[in-house]
Amino acid sequence: MKKKTSLDKPISVFDLSGLRVLIADSVNEVPLDVRFAAQEIVHVQPPTADHIRAARRVLGRSPLSDESVQFLVGKPQNVIVAAIHRTSVELTEVQALVKSASPETLKLELFELPGFDELKSWAKSVQTDVERWRRGELFWKDVSRGALLSGPPGTGKTLFASALAGCLGFKLLTTTVGAWQSAGYLNDMLSEMRKSFDEANSGEGVVLLIDEFDSIGTRPVRPIGGSDQYWQVVINEFLNQMNGVRNGVLVIGATNHPEWIDPAILRSGRIERHFVLSLPDKMTRAEILRYHLGDALPIESLLKVADDLEGKSAASLEEIARNARKLARDESRDIELRDLEAMLPEKLAYTLKQQFQLAVHEAGHALVALSVGYAASATIEIREAFDPNAGSHFGGRTTYKMNEDHFPTESGLLDRIAVCLAGMAAESVVFDNRSIGSGGVAGSDVERATAIARRMVGSYGLGKSPVFVTNVELIGSQRLPCRLESEVIEILKTQYERTIAILNSEKARLIELASDVVNNRTVRIERGSDTDAA
Repeated sequence: MKKKTSLDKPISVFDLSGLRVLIADSVNEVPLDVRFAAQEIVHVQPPTADHIRAARRVLGRSPLSDESVQFLVGKPQNVIVAAIHRTSVELTEVQALVKSASPETLKLELFELPGFDELKSWAKSVQTDVERWRRGELFWKDVSRGALLSGPPGTGKTLFASALAGCLGFKLLTTTVGAWQSAGYLNDMLSEMRKSFDEANSGEGVVLLIDEFDSIGTRPVRPIGGSDQYWQVVINEFLNQMNGVRNGVLVIGATNHPEWIDPAILRSGRIERHFVLSLPDKMTRAEILRYHLGDALPIESLLKVADDLEGKSAASLEEIARNARKLARDESRDIELRDLEAMLPEKLAYTLKQQFQLAVHEAGHALVALSVGYAASATIEIREAFDPNAGSHFGGRTTYKMNEDHFPTESGLLDRIAVCLAGMAAESVVFDNRSIGSGGVAGSDVERATAIARRMVGSYGLGKSPVFVTNVELIGSQRLPCRLESEVIEILKTQYERTIAILNSEKARLIELASDVVNNRTVRIERGSDTDAA
């Protein structure tokens, strides 16, 4: 290269006098006219084992062992360069160098993380397209450039974004809508928002993670001033920033409340994919523990521990594994199963009467689901004990083999409401004394039933009058106008009474099924067949 130049300033064919070689992180950083004028475009791949050996020979250094070379392949550039320049280096020294490297240098291995199955499939597709884009074979506009991650706290939204940036070789930038809002008045908030996007747009190869994404708000259908005008301006500016995102920038939104987000933000070309992250199931909990323990314990043992960690988030499981490792480390020994067991929460046992009421509740769901044709089979399970310090107590649950319903109708939606209310109804039929387990939190039986009824009345037009209030995504937790809300209450009342009638006619079967559940812990029933105990 005879002449230095900078990609920070625009380059054209008129600036190439005396320039023999132009080096860029990505071919897409080079303007099209310069690419067209180039005699050859060479794509430089990460160094291989042969490259590392050759570099040592050129520098006059002694050869590295095959194990050291293979260990260096794929490591960050600064680690490889340091190892190449050292006069002599052993494998243990190379391993220590990698271990001591800063966390920013070493990337999370996305595809080794437990869980995230649907997200991994999307990330793999994005990774393939990004590689094509880097080679100049694909325009950035053809790459999936945004996604929304929603789910309870601790389900791994930030972890996934960090791992995604690592696997793409992108820089991770994180911000929150709360941080924008804390800047001050409207103009201050808009300024902070622009700064975040400007930083992301300053170079190609960035994952911009925006947490508290729902706090951006929604635009009113007809703004009338005051706060309505505020949110109108905020969302319009956000959409403007999204439309101006440059090549090589992925925008990831993270939220606990996706229903609060303005639909325009989630349209194609903006935040176009939505992935729901849930609390891990038993197998995923075991895999998360194994991941953080470095395969120190067999998966069979971890499954036994994971069974007692129902409702724990991925973040909580990581903390449990970390504390277990410390316990073993403090005693100067390898980790054992007892170290994990020592981290398990102390539990209180349900009384036999409480277990029976839990079983009645779940049996009610199962019987009504099969009675109305909502499911082909149902599996009921209950627990003997609970964690008194948990935010909610998992006492029992019913899972279904659903009958496919690709053409939802009014009667089908009413059946769903009936199934939601069947647990509470069963407790009323058998005990005349209902527990609070059907409500109290988002996602509970009563909340889901209410949300369906509100959507029927306020969005689907299935109330007494065919009225449309707003998009179905925005209805659920939001209260409707009084007249429509009274229709919602009437729907819930009618379906609750319907469910009571079904279970009164099946009371003997309900009690028998609940007794089987208490005795066997897990029971599966199928429509028109006998009960199977598991």
